[in-house]
Amino acid sequence: MVQQLKFALQVALLFGLRVLSPGASFGAEKPSWQADWEATIQAAKKEAQIFIYAAIGPYHPRVFAEFQVAYPEIKVTLVHGNSNRISPRMFAERRAGKYLADVYLGGPTSLYTFYKNQLFDPLAPLLVLPEILDTSLWWESKHFYIDAERKYIFVNEGSVSGFAIGYNTQAAKAADFKSYWDIFHPKWKGRIVSLDARDPGFGASELRYLYYHPELGAEFIRRLFGEMDVQLSREHQQALDWLGIGKFALCAFCRDGFVTKAKAQGVPVDYVVPNDLKEMPRLRGSASAITLVSKAPNPNAAKVFINWFLSRRGQIIYQESHGDRDSMRVDIPKDKIPAPQRRVAGKKYFFVEGPEYMDVKPALKIVEDALAGKLRNQ
Repeated sequence: MVQQLKFALQVALLFGLRVLSPGASFGAEKPSWQADWEATIQAAKKEAQIFIYAAIGPYHPRVFAEFQVAYPEIKVTLVHGNSNRISPRMFAERRAGKYLADVYLGGPTSLYTFYKNQLFDPLAPLLVLPEILDTSLWWESKHFYIDAERKYIFVNEGSVSGFAIGYNTQAAKAADFKSYWDIFHPKWKGRIVSLDARDPGFGASELRYLYYHPELGAEFIRRLFGEMDVQLSREHQQALDWLGIGKFALCAFCRDGFVTKAKAQGVPVDYVVPNDLKEMPRLRGSASAITLVSKAPNPNAAKVFINWFLSRRGQIIYQESHGDRDSMRVDIPKDKIPAPQRRVAGKKYFFVEGPEYMDVKPALKIVEDALAGKLRNQ
């Protein structure tokens, strides 16, 4: 009997026939992920909609439009604006028992606040596509999460950044700065406008970068707000206008994207490039992390969007729509990303969006104390 089985197998191999187990069919079986993915897409089409809250600026409509083209059966409703507007809305809806949002995209600081208030469900189990799960296609061969459990807040961007310092090109020059500590030169005292770092959506990530950076720390923050007579502004455009007309020589927390846009319009401004300074630059995830909102009304549509957004195609669109943002994916073109924001292989960066660096309260207290001390001394 054994000899007969061996002979049958040899004949089958000789003629290229498949040897099937009992109950198997001649059709090729789909991988488990593919069956899951196709079922999810069909369920998402039945939901027919998705509500995306995005606290990440005006450039993202193209991302959502491209998703709409890829999945025309899923209608996208987008709610977006600065986090200091979107976050209160989200909390108000929850208090009223309204569960409208499916996916929330935003900066790590605001998302971490939601996470601490248990407003998210785990995102990691929703990742299905092999091209996402393959960590070799991501920076440092891993997925970056903000939360300690590494499953709630996925960071898809890692652009090079630091502490943003804009300057009026008629009052200062790049050579004035070899280190962030050069901002304390006496000639800059009283000549600095600063975005109010206490205002959500402005400087929280950069404030954490300063506070936790081993070469900067609490002393840097205390001196900036306590000794340099900075003028605070809660309007980015106002601070940039003041910088452009020369009312102030420097702008602290003035984001490079805003400065670059003004420079292109002929305003005499520029910004200090973090890679040119001696302190270790940071990897910025300050504009894009993605989450699954708890009690999402359209969970399948959310799953489809999350996988599409983190796919190669989704991240190419993300990079192209921003222009100056470097996706954490390493298998997509980087040549159009400006050199100051582009990661360099082998260079050391400070990833301040890690869970051990997310608490901004100690840094905010230093700002408050420094400003209060300044008022007492006036």
